[in-house]
Amino acid sequence: MSLVHTLESLLGLPPMNINDANAPLMSGLFSGKGDQAPFSADYRNQKNGLIYTANSPSDPGAKESAKLDFSHADVADSQIVNAILWRDRKGSKPMPHVRHSVLKSE
Repeated sequence: MSLVHTLESLLGLPPMNINDANAPLMSGLFSGKGDQAPFSADYRNQKNGLIYTANSPSDPGAKESAKLDFSHADVADSQIVNAILWRDRKGSKPMPHVRHSVLKSE
């Protein structure tokens, strides 16, 4: 909400609702002498292998996933991908049925 309130303030717009009206402005983050210390990134998790690790070929669902087309967004069948991800996290627990609550099915 702070970002929304700051943008509204910069553009001279009134708040859309009570949430952004009460959010603090971010202007303090962009002010000062300009002599702040440079940002230094924390690469510990990258170097210790906790980030950027890929699933191994022996992981559950790896053979199924290898057959799917991930070359572009939304090409792989979402029902198959969801089933693979569900089994990975939930094991043999049955996957819930799809329930559309916005548009009623005909």
